[in-house]
Amino acid sequence: MSRGRIHSLVRSGFRVGLVSVDQALSSLSNFAASIIAAHSLPTESFGAFGIIFATYMMAIYSVRAITGEVILLIGAERARADGATNLLVSAAAGLCIGALIFAAGCIVDGPLSAAFVVLAAGMAGLAVQDTIRYLGFASQRVHFALIVDILWLVFMLAACWFFLTSDAESLTTVTGAWVGSGVAAALVTLPFLKIGKPSASRVRNWLRDQKATMLSLFVDRGIVSATQQSVVYIIAVTIGLEGNAAYRGAQIVIGPFSVIAMGFATVMIPHFVKIWQREPAALLGQAARISILSGGSLLLLTQLVAGIPDGLGRALLDQSWALGKPILRAMALIVPLQIANFAALGALRAMGRVGMALWVRVIVTPLTLISVVTAAYLGDIGTVVWAQVVGAAVASLLWWFVAWRAHLGHSETLEGAKESAG
Repeated sequence: MSRGRIHSLVRSGFRVGLVSVDQALSSLSNFAASIIAAHSLPTESFGAFGIIFATYMMAIYSVRAITGEVILLIGAERARADGATNLLVSAAAGLCIGALIFAAGCIVDGPLSAAFVVLAAGMAGLAVQDTIRYLGFASQRVHFALIVDILWLVFMLAACWFFLTSDAESLTTVTGAWVGSGVAAALVTLPFLKIGKPSASRVRNWLRDQKATMLSLFVDRGIVSATQQSVVYIIAVTIGLEGNAAYRGAQIVIGPFSVIAMGFATVMIPHFVKIWQREPAALLGQAARISILSGGSLLLLTQLVAGIPDGLGRALLDQSWALGKPILRAMALIVPLQIANFAALGALRAMGRVGMALWVRVIVTPLTLISVVTAAYLGDIGTVVWAQVVGAAVASLLWWFVAWRAHLGHSETLEGAKESAG
């Protein structure tokens, strides 16, 4: 192996490590907010915080689909050139989604209403914060992602410490500390990006060139987030806020491994794009190896963590531990299945088959939602989680079948072209 090749591999490995560290830092802010909510709020209020968090996740996945995930596919140079454009698009999208969340806050009653209004007020800033992260990934300047996530964590811990020491903790103040610190982190980081000012012409050109990709990814991500996060709303309606507390509590324990899985997904796509450009025949085998090795490792780790002692569990979740403990092992199975899904999806996107990936979502989503609703009405919170596990396994099989068919079709096309040329 040449020295240049070794140097390239070392640099790629270093970037993968930095992205993984950033994914962990990004999750820490959410993790810390959830831990503070679990310890400072009554069980039902903690369950309500789960609804706020689920709403944020749906919103941020939607914005990311039309900004962050698009710039991961266009290469480092263009990501730098169109960075300001993407930040403007993300802010506009955040404002629109914030208006919808505000409307939801006006409809519901009680503390949840005020918490929705707080989230709505900060949604544009949170959208910009997330896009800064993905701009750092795409432009190979991961340090910007690290800076904005470190700032969010530091600001949030400082704000929560102030509220907790002044005995002013409530669902609204915990939400405000979490949301406000994310917005502040984005505002502090923006001047250091040095990406220039967006122009109307560049925004028009970007929207024209990327509208098909943005639409496909928006629908795809919208389906994903709606499927994943709507479980929280289904639980709230059918089982109650204590069911949400159990579900969110188990998510907190398994959450760090979900972050690792998301880190793999973020790194996989640019890596698979390079493989597809250089050696298309090797793409699916590489994706399968990553899926098996990383998925198997996460299966072992998540099952080990699911067996943590009661003392540590109570230290993390306080009174919500008793609710979340029974569903931990089942929820731990979802993460390795996600890795398998991400690998197949990354391969499809690298092949330019975003549309095929979307069709799998269209097939799997209604089946998953129907099974979750049925499980919630006929069973309990454990039945709901097992329905999710089965849905993730079925989805994984479909992803890999579609990826295999797409790769096979490409190979057959190349063979036909060679025979015609011969």
